[in-house]
Amino acid sequence: MKEGLISVIIPAYNAEAFIRHTIRSVLDQTYPDLEVIVVDDGSTDGTPSVVGSMQDRRIRLVSQPNSGVSTARNRGIGAAQGAIIGFLDADDAMEPTNIAEKVRALGSGQAEWAYSDMLACDPALKPFGIMRGSDDDLVRTILLGIDTAVPGACSNIVVKRSCLDAGIRFDQRLSNAADQHFVLALAAGHGHARIPKPLARYRILSTSMSRNVTLYEADHRRLIAMAEEMGLLQDKRFARTVRANAEWAIGGSWWVNAGDRWKGMRHLIKAVLMDPGILLRRMARKRSGHATILPLDP
Repeated sequence: MKEGLISVIIPAYNAEAFIRHTIRSVLDQTYPDLEVIVVDDGSTDGTPSVVGSMQDRRIRLVSQPNSGVSTARNRGIGAAQGAIIGFLDADDAMEPTNIAEKVRALGSGQAEWAYSDMLACDPALKPFGIMRGSDDDLVRTILLGIDTAVPGACSNIVVKRSCLDAGIRFDQRLSNAADQHFVLALAAGHGHARIPKPLARYRILSTSMSRNVTLYEADHRRLIAMAEEMGLLQDKRFARTVRANAEWAIGGSWWVNAGDRWKGMRHLIKAVLMDPGILLRRMARKRSGHATILPLDP
């Protein structure tokens, strides 16, 4: 481990179109002492060649057979030499002061990990909105699944190695909920700092994993089961609300993303039977005009 060094882990699978710009955004940071660990997860395109062509001693390429993003991130953690670990997805990018500001936040108070707001971007990485993080109880916010706790978590977080030495890793049984579980574990046992300004860019693609509704449903049911194992759902009323909200989100995904209204309606009805108050909360939320992504200031 090297004090002062930050290791940025980028898992990459068939990321040839984006990876050069993503790595460049890390190399162009104002923070000087860093390394970039690209974990190629069995890409079948030119991703390894693009990374290999970038002549910079700070870049390390680690290759593995295709095993999934959680395995790739964990492999990167194992290879990292820094006292602080950062994460970035292969199609996202950092603003120039991202690392410097987050490392500075770790030096204040009891923070062991830090995150910021993020810019929501189109496929060309052009910003169109802001994804704001939460200053509220992060465990509660994550489990309720309504408001954003840590936007674009795995292109946002920096964490002290001490948290990872305590055993926190990405769960390989999860896909699109792996980042939520990782943040949940951090929030349950380690102090955090939020920087209320966008310091990274999150590319929103129509091919996002979140559109795979079957996987989305399985992942979120497993996440709730894991939260229960962690002792985070001992309050029965809160647990009922968490489960009802999950059913509502799953139902909405089947209805909107998969176009299966019958299956979606079954989940929505189940949510209401679990917690009738969910209807009033959703109506109030709609009237308030709440949005996950806020428009950029003109």
